[in-house]
Amino acid sequence: MESGLPISVCKRRLATIWFAGAGFVFFVVVLQSLLGRYGEEVNRAWGWLLPTVMPTLSLIIGQLVFDAVEGSGGDKLIDRFLFRLTVWLSCAYLLAVFLVILLPPVSQIGPIELMTEANVWLGPVQGLVAAALGAFFVKAAREGQEFRPEIAAALAAARESEQRREGGEPRSRRSGEAP
Repeated sequence: MESGLPISVCKRRLATIWFAGAGFVFFVVVLQSLLGRYGEEVNRAWGWLLPTVMPTLSLIIGQLVFDAVEGSGGDKLIDRFLFRLTVWLSCAYLLAVFLVILLPPVSQIGPIELMTEANVWLGPVQGLVAAALGAFFVKAAREGQEFRPEIAAALAAARESEQRREGGEPRSRRSGEAP
């Protein structure tokens, strides 16, 4: 069985991959926008790019901020295979996004049309990447961090509140446990 990797190191590597990759793509689209590549449709190009990378960047930043506030659990280990899978999916996705931005000069359709068509196949890939990153960070959070009692109580209260909004009784009361 393969040994694990330190969670804090893995998170930093994933953050580096995502911020470097998305930053590079962002820089290229800024240049293309300034050079008139998208003509009158600059807003559509940015409207495509931002939802393509921002949810993942937000997930990563959220976890890094949480780690900074609550402690990183840096001595805990995470499964090496899960980390490698997440890295490979992330790199493949960022490369695909970059290719969509790079391909229009050699394709038969314009850049905005290519972006629109790419959503058909980029969407499922983005879902796989989000699932891998989500599983990685959730697993890392469970294995690497113990919640302080006040945070655990706040999470329990939030779950109960959500269940009330959905019209159900909180789980703790349904199962006969004290709230």
